[in-house]
Amino acid sequence: MGKSHHRYPQLSRSNRKRGYKIYWKEFPIDSLIEKEKYYINLFKPELNGCKVKKYLPSLPQVEREIKRLLKALNTPTLLFPFVRSLVVGEYEGSDGARCIIILRNSNDFKITGYSIMKKNSKQVRNAWSTYISYCGKDKEYYQPYSMYVYSVYNYRFEFIELPNFIYYLEANTNAREQYVKTVEILRVKVKALRYLDIFTEVPIEEERFYIDQQRRKHLRNIDYLNWRRHLIKCLR
Repeated sequence: MGKSHHRYPQLSRSNRKRGYKIYWKEFPIDSLIEKEKYYINLFKPELNGCKVKKYLPSLPQVEREIKRLLKALNTPTLLFPFVRSLVVGEYEGSDGARCIIILRNSNDFKITGYSIMKKNSKQVRNAWSTYISYCGKDKEYYQPYSMYVYSVYNYRFEFIELPNFIYYLEANTNAREQYVKTVEILRVKVKALRYLDIFTEVPIEEERFYIDQQRRKHLRNIDYLNWRRHLIKCLR
């Protein structure tokens, strides 16, 4: 009966620990009932006679992966015991998606990088995409800004680096208490901003521009954040 059998979920989970093998023996049809009783009494199968368990359906892998990323980016370390990553806020995309901007420190690029590069399921690989924008700048003078985004359900998670900002909050207790709060996204607790005016009050050292052979400037993470700021709302 395969997966349609009422014991399949229990047997499948038990098999992960025990590694069952299947053997068979041919009998005349009219002796099957007798032989079944005999071998059940002989081998005493693990699941016979116990209650049939029902399990909740497992979460889709694309949801499990983003939850894993959010938990990892919010797990304290020796270097970042208070603010390892930070949700700036959210805005509504042109397609109606709930777009959430997450700042991470440069040390944690590998967390999202491994998710993008490792041999994940096709669903997870397809959840990752590259977003490209000129941030309202003239294409003649600027190279486009690009970043990796993760899409699941009606969410789109945008991961960008702004290490100086993370370092500032990590080192300043008063700023953390005033501006940082804990919220839940997909039932995962994350650090998030209370107010966006921190970007006008906190001095953020801007990255240097890189200029290509065509004399075009490369847009930076802070350029993208400033371009989006009028749309962003803090998470409740």
